Amino acid sequence: MSGSGEKYLVLCVDRDDDLGNKAKVESPVVGRDQALAAATKLVLTDPEEADANAIFAAVKKYDELSRGNIPCEVAVVCGEVNRGFEADRRIGKQVAGVLAKSGCTGVVLISDGAEDEQVIPIIQSMKPIVSVERIAVKHSQSVEETYQILGRYLRMLVYDPHYSKYALGVPGLILVMVGILIAAGRGFEAALATLLILGGAFLIRGFGVDRTVAGLLQRGPTGYIRLFSMICAAIVVIAGIDAGYVAMLGDTAAVNAVSANASEIFVYGGTLVGYMLGGALNLVWVGVAIYAVGALLSHVARDSVRWRRDSYVLVMLAILYFPVRTFSSFLVNGSEQATFFLVSYILLGLAAIFVLTITIYPRVRTRAPAETE
Repeated sequence: MSGSGEKYLVLCVDRDDDLGNKAKVESPVVGRDQALAAATKLVLTDPEEADANAIFAAVKKYDELSRGNIPCEVAVVCGEVNRGFEADRRIGKQVAGVLAKSGCTGVVLISDGAEDEQVIPIIQSMKPIVSVERIAVKHSQSVEETYQILGRYLRMLVYDPHYSKYALGVPGLILVMVGILIAAGRGFEAALATLLILGGAFLIRGFGVDRTVAGLLQRGPTGYIRLFSMICAAIVVIAGIDAGYVAMLGDTAAVNAVSANASEIFVYGGTLVGYMLGGALNLVWVGVAIYAVGALLSHVARDSVRWRRDSYVLVMLAILYFPVRTFSSFLVNGSEQATFFLVSYILLGLAAIFVLTITIYPRVRTRAPAETE
C-alpha cells in the first residue's frame, strides 16, 4: 500500500510526435483506455514504430501499479516532428497540465531510448521522477545513441569548415579530375591521378606533415631553415634511391635471372642489394647530412643546446660511410679484401664512437645548460 497522498503518473514521452503525425491522435492522451486506443492505432499505422510499444509498456506498468493498490495515472505526451526547443516546450506544457489535473506527486517515466530521455530535466523541474524504465524493441539504447553520435559527426564533416575540406574537398577534387580525364578519354591517367591524390592525402595526414610544416612556419626564420633543409633532404634522398635502383638494373644478368625465376632472388639478391646500396649511398648520405645541417643551423640560431645532437649525427654519418660503402662492395663481389676492409672499418668506427663517448660527450654535457627545445 502506498503512503498517504502519493500518486504516480506513468508517463510515456513521444518527443518527435509520431503519434500525431502517423496516427493523427492529439496529445496529451490521459487514461488507460485512451492510451491503449492510441497505441493500437499507431501500431496499425506503423507496425515497426517503437513509440507504440512504449505506450503499451506504459499501460502495462499502470496495470501493475494498480494491482498493487498504488494510486496512479497513465498519460502520453508528444513534442514536435523537428524535436529541439519547440518539442521540449510543448512537452513541458503538456506534462504540467497533466500533473495539475491528476494531482500526481511523482512520475514513472517509460522511455524507448536516449532521444526521449532528453526531457528528463524538464519533468524533474516539476515533479520527482521515481523510476525510469527503458523499452528496447527493434533497437537497443546503445545502438540508438550510436546513430545519434554518427549523425552528429556526419553533420560536422559536412558543415564544419575544419573537417569539410578533408571530407568533401579532397573527394570533390578527385571526382572533378577523374571526370575531366575520363571525358578526355584518359582512363589510365584518371586512375593514376586518383591513386596519387589519395596517397598524398593519406601520407600528409598520416604522418602529420601539414601540422609539422605549420609548426615550423610559426617559428620564424629558424623554422624556414628547417623546412628548406627537410624539403631538400627529401629530394636528394629520393634521387639517391632512384640512382640506386638504376645501378641495380645495370646488372642485367642478375635482373633477368630473377625476372625469369623468382627463386633466383636467393642467389642474386645480395648482389642486387649491393648495387642498389652502392648507387644510392652518396646521395642518401648527402640528404641526411642536409637535414642534420639544417637542424644544426636552426638550433644555433635559437641558441639551443640541441645543436650538439645534430653535430653527433654528422659525425656518425662520417663514421658509418666507409663501413656501409665497404658492405655494398662485399655484397657485390664478396672478396677477401672487401671482407677485411669491412671488419676494419667497423672496428675503427667502434673505436671512434668509444672515444667520443668517454671524452667529448661528457664534457659537452656537463657544460650544457639545462635547456629544452
